[in-house]
Amino acid sequence: MKNYIYTIIAISFLAISAFAHPLGNFSVNQFSRLEVEKNQIQIKQILDMAEIPTFQAIAEIDSDKNNVLSPAELDVYAENQISKISSNLFLAVNGENLPLRFVSKTVSLKEGSGNLNTLRIEWNFVADSPKVETNTVVFENKNFAERIGWKEIVVNRGDRINVFNSNVFGNTLSDELKNYPENLLSAPLNEQKAAFSYTTNTLSADAKTLQNRDGQTSAIVQKDKLAELITLPEITPSIILFGLLLAFGLGAMHALSPGHGKTVVGAYLVGSRGTSKHAIFLGLVVTITHTLGVFALGIITIFASNYILPEKLMPMLNFVSGLLVFFIGISLFKDRLLGIFGWNAEKHSHSHENHTHDEHTHTHADGTHTHGGSTHSHAVPEAITWKSLLALGVSGGLLPCPSALVLMLSAISLGRTGYGIILTLFFSLGLATTLTAIGLIFLNVGKFFGNSAIGNYRIVKALPVLSAFVIACLGAVICYNSIG
Repeated sequence: MKNYIYTIIAISFLAISAFAHPLGNFSVNQFSRLEVEKNQIQIKQILDMAEIPTFQAIAEIDSDKNNVLSPAELDVYAENQISKISSNLFLAVNGENLPLRFVSKTVSLKEGSGNLNTLRIEWNFVADSPKVETNTVVFENKNFAERIGWKEIVVNRGDRINVFNSNVFGNTLSDELKNYPENLLSAPLNEQKAAFSYTTNTLSADAKTLQNRDGQTSAIVQKDKLAELITLPEITPSIILFGLLLAFGLGAMHALSPGHGKTVVGAYLVGSRGTSKHAIFLGLVVTITHTLGVFALGIITIFASNYILPEKLMPMLNFVSGLLVFFIGISLFKDRLLGIFGWNAEKHSHSHENHTHDEHTHTHADGTHTHGGSTHSHAVPEAITWKSLLALGVSGGLLPCPSALVLMLSAISLGRTGYGIILTLFFSLGLATTLTAIGLIFLNVGKFFGNSAIGNYRIVKALPVLSAFVIACLGAVICYNSIG
């Protein structure tokens, strides 16, 4: 038991990786290698499916429904995919489509994140090429065109063959989908079509010889620390307690990573008349929204993946989140800009019936005026509305974390669904607590500046307007990135 506890404690000190597979849990990655010989072209087609696509394929692979993927079942699955894969590989030489003949295949499973597997299948095909000295080749891979992931095409040449004028390269960046370049993980290769020529003759002076691409650093595959909490061999009360604490901590650290609403929450609360009650409400909304989002996406992944692809839904959710942030920012910008010029005075009523003006009343441009030597302001501090807080909380928790989704799928596959739900909830609580703490910090800092002499400076008074503008800009950027 101590070893298990030490393992969990060690997890908290390791770097957090959002994905186990370098290209992401949703990715379907492909590699095509064309080897040109004198009278034929050999094609090696590799499919590397990450955890979630592999999980979706289990229903088709596991024919006896015993939750064990045997070598025989994997072999049958790879065999059944031959026709589909080859029908989406198009090879034309000198404008003539060449039929592909299946030669061989290999299939394997590799342990991924959260006790989920990744699937790798290699198919080998061959096509007979025309027996002429110079040929022009066009190859296109239309398999899984709608799925995100790495798509790479490589051309190799046989003895006494010269390949030239190629739009693809002669060596692989990913070691045939075994090691992905770290500097390209955010912008993976998308090579779906190759065009080149080859000849048995000497190349002419204007021909461009097939080039290689080198100097790339391979990415290290890391375990998803959150998903690993569900995979320990034995779950005891002590393990559960440590697991919940670590899930909370991982959620808190996840909130500090880029793009999780810290700026939006802070900028929203600058210049607002917020309280601790508002900040706690915001945290609860983020927790509930994020947790429900993970459950909903998990259900879609398991039961509706034939109709809705999770990786297609994520950008839509991101766009909706961006729209909410943009709307909040624009509304705040308008209200705060009007308020700073005193143009929202109609929202504030002030009775003059119960006091007299013994001395001359002076009205100032900033909304303050003097009664009897006492200067005060009719400008109303901006009141936080529950409706705006709800919208902000939903926008912060709307997009589920892929790590939490892998955790849920792993829990289901291991028969530990209840524990997975609780871990997901604590992860969301950690995320929300961090955002709430940031909100409280901004509230107190804002009150400090507002109550001190520094608050009289115009630049300080303008900060709420600037922060609202920042929120609107962030919302616009989120929408733009989701469309891209």
